Amino acid sequence: LFVFSDPQNAGHGFTDAYHHWQIAYLTKEIGLSHGPRLWDLRGVEYFWGLMHPMLVDLLFFVTGSPDIILARLLSLAFGSAAVSLIFLLCHRYWGLRVALAASAFAALSPASIFNDTAGMVEPIATALLLLGVWLTPRRGFWGGVAWGCAAMTRVEAWLFSAGLVVAWLIGRRSAGQRFPLFAGWAIVMSLYLKFLLDQTGNPIYPLYWNFKVVALGSEDASSHLTPEQEFLRIPMAAIVLLAVAGLSWSLWKRPPAYLLLTYGFGYWVFQAGTLGFTAYLSHTSEWMERRFEFPLDFAAILVAVVLFKVLPTRSAHLRPVAWAGAAAALIAVQIFWIPIQQAYAATEPGYQEQVRLGRAIGQVYGRPEFRGGVIGVPGNAPTLVYTMVRDGGVPGAQISSQFYDPFYYLPPGYRYADHKAVASKLMQCWLSTTRIRLLLIPPASHFNASVPDYYAFIADYPKWFSDAGPQLSGGFAIVAVQVPAPQPGICAAAARDVAR
Repeated sequence: LFVFSDPQNAGHGFTDAYHHWQIAYLTKEIGLSHGPRLWDLRGVEYFWGLMHPMLVDLLFFVTGSPDIILARLLSLAFGSAAVSLIFLLCHRYWGLRVALAASAFAALSPASIFNDTAGMVEPIATALLLLGVWLTPRRGFWGGVAWGCAAMTRVEAWLFSAGLVVAWLIGRRSAGQRFPLFAGWAIVMSLYLKFLLDQTGNPIYPLYWNFKVVALGSEDASSHLTPEQEFLRIPMAAIVLLAVAGLSWSLWKRPPAYLLLTYGFGYWVFQAGTLGFTAYLSHTSEWMERRFEFPLDFAAILVAVVLFKVLPTRSAHLRPVAWAGAAAALIAVQIFWIPIQQAYAATEPGYQEQVRLGRAIGQVYGRPEFRGGVIGVPGNAPTLVYTMVRDGGVPGAQISSQFYDPFYYLPPGYRYADHKAVASKLMQCWLSTTRIRLLLIPPASHFNASVPDYYAFIADYPKWFSDAGPQLSGGFAIVAVQVPAPQPGICAAAARDVAR
């Protein structure tokens, strides 16, 4: 975190760390006083989960700092806890040798190290699921609570935690042993479902939208697969079959470690199945190392069991071979640092550009005529929002999203140039209602499709706008806004005109 990477660069454009930070930070600055609720500039505040923003906000309040290093240290702490839990679970079920080998891999795997220091959410969910497995024998209720909290962290943990609860309930134990775990999980999930219902109107909102986007594909995603992507379905299918076989055996035989085995094999079924047989296969840029952190750790657990439990029972002379094999595997896996470091190094120039841009925007915002006013920003620039806050001194409570401009609520293809009489009133009402004093206009794109409408509106009402300068990089422009308040009834009338 502090030696081999830039602590402030959590992988700009390579991870979702800044978007997770943005949700947590804006929830603290805006959401808690408007609900309370989660807050985002892109409308995906409930797409991931509740636990990460809660924990990061706690760190923000305790330290008084919005630094992303806090989020990175949080994921590092949970990643380290997962390593410890892997050691404890393997020691419980297979002994010290397996525990040492498996936890050493989890601690030194490049994918684990990078992911655990990136400020991502997966290490938190993995640690909570493993904690639940570790607690189940004697503290079933708290094991269920841990699994419920994992579901509040990552959407796939909905499936994993529900599967683990079912696996626990079908185990050979009395009803008195089964109920506490189910009760702990059910209480947490019931509270979470009620929260989602109140906030979104859909109690399974994260599950629904992740299935729609990941399995079915987003509306703007291409369904065309390259030959290389088509070929990847073959190894993914083989992995799914092997993992299903392992999962079935674990649930049928139910050895002492069957909950850990159920989680591990189930994770491989989910991961290989998702990557190989859903629309996710077309997102080659999303094949990131974090997708394989625990699956690789679980594979290492299985290899350690074979090396240190199965082989020595056949011949005691194989123990040195087992240690040599484990050491060789641990050394060989370090080769993955090459693509990881190459991908991370490629993000540094882009991040530094975001820092320069954030400082330039902060200099404009800090001028007396703009200080304390609202700045409208694009909804798809979380790294820029971070540098505006940290390096530019822009307060989060004064940041408003262009994602929810008037065109967001209008029919597709509704453009300012075609409906000037109505659209001009809608734009005036939006800028006046949100009290925007500075408008940060990004380059036009599929996401920022309203940019041409902004410029057309500015051209028609030049007295309301002025160039705030300075010249910004990356195609951005910053405009000073002085839109007069519309006459009473104008906004409602414009909305009615659109409905017609």
